[in-house]
Order: sequence, then structure tokens, then C-alpha cells
Amino acid sequence: MLRDRVAPGDLAEVETDPGIGVFSAYRSIITTKDSLTRIAAQPQANLCLALAEDRCIVGYCVMRPSQEGERWSWLKPPIMFELFGETARGWRNLKLMRPMLELLVGDEANEERILYIVGYSWTWDLDHTKKSMQEYRDTLIHLLSPLGFRQYPTNEPNISLRPENIFMARVGSGVSKEVVKSFHNLLFGMGED
Repeated sequence: MLRDRVAPGDLAEVETDPGIGVFSAYRSIITTKDSLTRIAAQPQANLCLALAEDRCIVGYCVMRPSQEGERWSWLKPPIMFELFGETARGWRNLKLMRPMLELLVGDEANEERILYIVGYSWTWDLDHTKKSMQEYRDTLIHLLSPLGFRQYPTNEPNISLRPENIFMARVGSGVSKEVVKSFHNLLFGMGED
């Protein structure tokens, strides 16, 4: 079962599958109900959960405004919203991420926003998937492209650190040309013309 717009109080009655946050070389910041509760409490955030038997979190997907201090928060008012998520080990072959993303991206308010996903190769569970970095990267592109996301080049230092890293964004149909121009400048750390 999928639930979006999860409120902090909704998490009291569920548990987290032990396969959430399990990576061989990376420690996710989202591994507990407490971390999910903090996200659910953020203004304008939308937390979507994949639940087994209505009480065990086997996947999550988050849409939230860019965090202060990140390059993507420079556009004001907050127009750039980050998407990220995870499916627990043992549940990843069930293709839960696509319907969670569809639920979040399909919100009509997103036509006035720029949604983005940052894919850092050091966060990918390559040992479990048995995919190469390039294959995993291609999987992300295949997952996101049908939802209107496309790849954008950027010189953001963390993304530029490795060629496998990826930045994808979906520009809503209601985003003005001026904001799109500012977004393109932002990709390379430039302010207004």
C-alpha cells in the first residue's frame, strides 16, 4: 500500500523494515522512523511510504524544498524541490519506486516547480544490485525520464566529483521563462545576468 502526505503522527503506528538504509559502503541519513518523522514535519515536504501489511515501511520517497545552504535553494521563493527515496533490500525487485515517484510528481502544484534528483554514485547499493555504476545510472535515467525528468549538466562540486553522478530535473509547464533562465544559470553557479 502507498500513502503520501504522511504526517509525523502517522509514523507512530508503523515500523521500518530492517532492509532500509542497508548499503555496503554508505550510511544513509534516513534509516529510522525518527529521521522520517523529521522529514514529514518539514513545511511543504511530502513523504510517501510503501507499506507492507499496512504497518511496515519497505520504501519511502520524499519531495521537499531545497535545503538552506544548498545551491538549489538560491531560487526564491522556494521553487526547486528535491526528490529522493529508497526501497528496502529484499523489496527492490518489486518496482515500488516508480509508483511512489508518480504519486509525488503527479501533484498539480508541481507544474509551478522545478523538481530535481541528485544521484551520487557512492550512495548506490551496487553490491546488492550487481550492476555497474553506469548500469545503475542508466536505471535512474530509465526510471525518471517517463516522468518528465531530463539530465542537465552542472558544475556543482559534489555532482562533478565523479562522471557517474547525475543531476536530473523536471521543469513544470507553469514555470516562467525568467525562472527557467535563472535555473540554467544556477546549474553553473551563476546569479542573474
